[in-house]
Amino acid sequence: MLRLVVSRLLYAAVILLGVILVVASLVKLVPGDPVDVIAAGNPGMSVQDMDTLREKMGLTRSVPEQFVAYLGNAVQGDLGTSIRQGVPVTSLIADRLPATGELAFWTLLLAFVIAIPLGIVTALKRDSWLDYAGTFIAVLGVSMPGFLLAVLMILWFSIELRWLPASGYRGSALASIGRAVAERDIGIFWNSFRYFILPSISLAFVLVAVNARLIRSAMLEVLQQDYITFATAKGAPRLTIILRHALRNALLPIVTLAGLQMGALLSGTVVIETVFAWPGIGRLAVDSIHVRDYPIIQAVVLVSAALFISLNLIVDILYRFIDPRVRND
Repeated sequence: MLRLVVSRLLYAAVILLGVILVVASLVKLVPGDPVDVIAAGNPGMSVQDMDTLREKMGLTRSVPEQFVAYLGNAVQGDLGTSIRQGVPVTSLIADRLPATGELAFWTLLLAFVIAIPLGIVTALKRDSWLDYAGTFIAVLGVSMPGFLLAVLMILWFSIELRWLPASGYRGSALASIGRAVAERDIGIFWNSFRYFILPSISLAFVLVAVNARLIRSAMLEVLQQDYITFATAKGAPRLTIILRHALRNALLPIVTLAGLQMGALLSGTVVIETVFAWPGIGRLAVDSIHVRDYPIIQAVVLVSAALFISLNLIVDILYRFIDPRVRND
């Protein structure tokens, strides 16, 4: 296990090094620079002032020099300072990451709470009307863009019915659970959680479709194995066969997909965060691209890559606990 972790960490270091190099190079290909954006909002800036500011920001150095300087600071935990806001980038990401992380958590929880029973039922009721309904949901989920579903739900649940807020964020719902239990007031939790409902459904809809079909395929394959037939012949309860023998052995591809989806949610919720005015790192990246705030763009990509790699490492470790064959190898 230790050797696995060390090898994965070495791979992660190489990948992150490549990510920093690629981002540092691609950012320079964007037309214009931050000084041009700043000068557009300050008509009194002279050409000399702009040149001085470029020198101060290190924009006049070559790409390799900027890369080496950025890498040295990143190793020390310094991801730079925001050009527009003048505050450390790490503090901006630390403020925004919890909102994105919790949104990803509720999304994935909702997706698997629906997808696992749906996948099991459609596998057990193959070629029935339940199976056809699951196929319809899968096709609909893959075909409908998340932002379109988000807009439709805002129009219906927020504007028409006025049940849920159309946008915004009122703090962590997970953090409010303890206070709600202590004060015996469910309203404390609901006041925060209701802001997660529409964004989570918008992101989870396509995940439900994909996960349910994957679980169905994995269950159908496992249910045809000899040990399932043997357990049935022994007279084991049907529920025990499904949950203990079939589902457990079908979890390996599901865990893989969950790790990939969590990583994608942490770094790819840009559109949904924009639609719902969600204060996450996706929206931070979009705002930074508009004003050419290079340090934030680089830091968001770097942090997203680090999170994705970390989740893959966690998935590799979970393999050892879920599948004894992998652990023995």
